[in-house]
Amino acid sequence: MHSSDDFVPVDPAYDRLVHLAPTRSRESNQILDLLRSGRSVIVVCLTGDGALDFGRSLAVALGRPDQSLLRISAHTTTEEVAEFVDAGRIAGGPRIMSGAHLLTGDTAPVIDQALHVSRVPVAYLVDGDLLRTVHQGGNSVLKQIAMSWSAGEVDRIDLAPLTGSESMALVAGLSATTPLDDLQLRTLAALCGGRPLVAADLVAWAEEDPDRVPRHYPHASFDTPFFGTRVLSRLAPLYPRMPDSTLIAARRLGDLSPMPTRTAKQLFGDSAVSRLIDLRLAREFEVSGQPSVAVPPLHIGAMANQLIGEADSADEEKFNRRLAILWQAGYPVGEAAEIGLARDVIGESREIDRSDAVLLLKAARTLNRLGDPMEASIMLHLVEDVARNDAPMLLEWELQTITARLLSGDRIGAIALIRSGVEHGPLGCEREPVLLELLFTAAAALAGEPELPQWWTDHLRDEVDPVIPGIANLVTSFAGSGMTRLDDARAVADSQSAPDALRFAAYAALCQYHLKTDNAEALIAAAKEGYEYYVGLTGANPRSLTGFTYTMAWYFMVGATVNCLLAGIEPQRSELITRKLLEAASGASTHSGWQLNATASWCIGIQRLLDGETDLAARDYAAVAATVTPALLAVGWGLRDTLGRWQRSNAPYYRPTSGDGSVPTQGYRFHDGLAAFLLGPGASNPGPMPAWIRTVFAHAHVLDGTITAAEAVQSLPDESTDLNLPGPRAARRHLDASAAEDAEALLAAGLELRSVGYRGAARHAFAESRALFLAQRLSSRARVAGEALDALRQRAATPPEDPQPLEDTAISDAAAPAVTLTERELEVCRLVAEGLTNVQISQRLVLSVRTVESHVLQARAKLGAERRRDIPKHLLKLRDTGRINAVGSAKA
Repeated sequence: MHSSDDFVPVDPAYDRLVHLAPTRSRESNQILDLLRSGRSVIVVCLTGDGALDFGRSLAVALGRPDQSLLRISAHTTTEEVAEFVDAGRIAGGPRIMSGAHLLTGDTAPVIDQALHVSRVPVAYLVDGDLLRTVHQGGNSVLKQIAMSWSAGEVDRIDLAPLTGSESMALVAGLSATTPLDDLQLRTLAALCGGRPLVAADLVAWAEEDPDRVPRHYPHASFDTPFFGTRVLSRLAPLYPRMPDSTLIAARRLGDLSPMPTRTAKQLFGDSAVSRLIDLRLAREFEVSGQPSVAVPPLHIGAMANQLIGEADSADEEKFNRRLAILWQAGYPVGEAAEIGLARDVIGESREIDRSDAVLLLKAARTLNRLGDPMEASIMLHLVEDVARNDAPMLLEWELQTITARLLSGDRIGAIALIRSGVEHGPLGCEREPVLLELLFTAAAALAGEPELPQWWTDHLRDEVDPVIPGIANLVTSFAGSGMTRLDDARAVADSQSAPDALRFAAYAALCQYHLKTDNAEALIAAAKEGYEYYVGLTGANPRSLTGFTYTMAWYFMVGATVNCLLAGIEPQRSELITRKLLEAASGASTHSGWQLNATASWCIGIQRLLDGETDLAARDYAAVAATVTPALLAVGWGLRDTLGRWQRSNAPYYRPTSGDGSVPTQGYRFHDGLAAFLLGPGASNPGPMPAWIRTVFAHAHVLDGTITAAEAVQSLPDESTDLNLPGPRAARRHLDASAAEDAEALLAAGLELRSVGYRGAARHAFAESRALFLAQRLSSRARVAGEALDALRQRAATPPEDPQPLEDTAISDAAAPAVTLTERELEVCRLVAEGLTNVQISQRLVLSVRTVESHVLQARAKLGAERRRDIPKHLLKLRDTGRINAVGSAKA
């Protein structure tokens, strides 16, 4: 019998930091108390929770780890399960069953006996995603266990993610020898989302190249090893003890990662995919709204270096045939698999039919995104004849051919193709996403010209603008060839006939315009309107945003969030959205698009700037520049051209070091480039910097010690004393108070800076104020400043997802009463904030819709929210002032 698992914990530090954390200790004690009292319990886990390690820790606590743990796999027999749950074993004591959701139908009588007759105390560790869908079918044994819980015969405990401080302790403990700064550690803690296994992999990645942190959770790009020859996988020592079939499946899936989960299960089998996830060789993520599974490069590189998981050529050929059959049957196979299949089509030298052409076009799109125009051009050349006889296919061919030429530096050829398309068809005057993308890409290609050609301006005026008034100006402003006209952007945003992608572009343009013109009220209104539109779409159908619509929605979310961070507007909302974007970035891959890969660098770069860490902020924006390719000229103010000119300029302020430590002769002026990047448009000089952004940059210079506050005040224009944006206004008041060495004004400035989210600057102001008060022997005032400073320092050591940040509780205008929610009400409120409907919440929590409605109504009454959509706002406000409490509740 294989009741004991001979795998050892991967890392003793990991084992100690996770299982001794308060969250895990509390859950362990609850489960052990239930088992020792003779009660069985369902332990619900999600991918990345470390279910197997948790089961091991429970077995050790029971004192008989070799007898009390059974790990269910595809190879577990009914006899093994029957022997394990035999009441006569280990004196009828409690036991742990890891992976109980994998139990087959043959074991149903055995489990029924254990649940209802012998009542052996067993902790059934199950997959929460499968448990949520059990009533729609699913494994009959899992349904049997779930029904026992519904009947009150079995208790249930859901493994919660680690808290912010626990995540911080984990990444800090695992990276003890890695030179990561505080913000990098906070970013890793945010990226892991409280999942211990994800945290371990992120730390291993950070050990490879600390200068690349923060970025994104790494997946391998096609044929490009992420880690070179270094073996980083913490599971590498265990590979020789795994079955060859498991390693071969991991290697194949690694080559095709990420792959839609349903296709992977068709290709490899449900049990094989579940086993890879259970063994940590694979992980499930959402890729552009689609559940997908991927093998991280940590394992791909390790298996390649050790020549593990090799199959013979005949088996590989058979596997490739099965993959091709699935694609032909209409299964989404993922972009890496499409590239591989397209290469096979080319290698076979057969005549290209329509099905082959569709495949080659998809592969060409991916290769363009990955920056490989040469291979994309070969595929486009092969499908040209077929595409010319099919209108939708011709549009995609034109889009990818223009992109490939731009990537290759052939702007003249790209413009010639654009003109040909304009002359022979209605380029951009329909509402299909590919036409919109083609329109934006064409505009971005032409934005680099000294003057827009007349045929293009005529086309925009006569063919494009009549469809939805305002489109022409919106497109040119995004591409960088014209300034945004407020009325045009507003017309597109208000048009009910405008596609979702255009409306997101309009909201982004409005936010950018109002930021540039120092209009705080209008910026708040535009950001709120765009957020509500996004929530309305994703709440009704979480997977509705795909393709160009998804890209524009991402651009609005990141752009508007960065704008609000800079402006000091609603910092709680901005932090929440930043956190969500980082969580999405942690599941990104090269094949799912560049936009998620750039998220962390973009958002964290602004936060570093506001904290005065200008060199690190410049490094983060260098990472953004490296991510953006000409294939993405369709998005955002000619990003590639703006960043390219910024980096090519011979300016001394920031000079990135080369790999050998030497300093290159060329650099770029960080603040000037960042101003162009933020304000746009990219292809022309936006004019003098607005007073507010000059104030922000001067403030950053003071914080990093480059200049004094007095020098900063002298360098700023007079109009910077009357700013409308809350953040820059607070920064200017801090500069004035620091230059005047006014302790009371510095304390007031610190409070204002804290309220707008400029926390690094607030720490600086409180420290200055405290020092001045001490010099004046005003100990009581110095103590007030010191308490505020200590609270912010404690907040700096806590990841942004901690449920109770403490910086706003040290000094408050008045003590407001706390609000107490039950744990279930708090959980429902969090799902409401994610945009889920009552039906979706009921499916996720395995509750009735009526019960969910009751929880929502009770939470609204306690929070004082007049409408359901106001729940997130009230929850954030109470959380960030430390006035939200949670108490235990019944299971329902």
